Amino acid sequence: MIVSEVLQAITSHRSDGQPLSLEAGILRVADALDMAEGRSRIPFEKGRVSMHSLSAAAIESVSIADGAERPVKIEIVMNNSSGLFQVDGLLKAKLRGSGLEPYVEVIAHIDTEAEKRLVPVYRLET
Repeated sequence: MIVSEVLQAITSHRSDGQPLSLEAGILRVADALDMAEGRSRIPFEKGRVSMHSLSAAAIESVSIADGAERPVKIEIVMNNSSGLFQVDGLLKAKLRGSGLEPYVEVIAHIDTEAEKRLVPVYRLET
């Protein structure tokens, strides 16, 4: 039984997967939260610059805390707006269908003066 639960969690962590348990949904969302800038260091060093590596470089930090509107708050601090690709394109896809949608609020903001005027706060709607 444990093997089948683990295999189901592994196969459902992709955006098109269908988590059948709370644990599988948590694994799916946790996988998407691995988006901080260190993730893009190796592609940049090897000369492979893409939207994925640029947007990952824009993510300064990801934190999980108690939420105000929902039980869990995920806060993402970006240094420029290309990080929205990670938030909207990747995290949103993994959160949707995870079973955690009613319990998680996602807040992303840009932590530089120049971009604060353009995108002060972005709330992910699932």
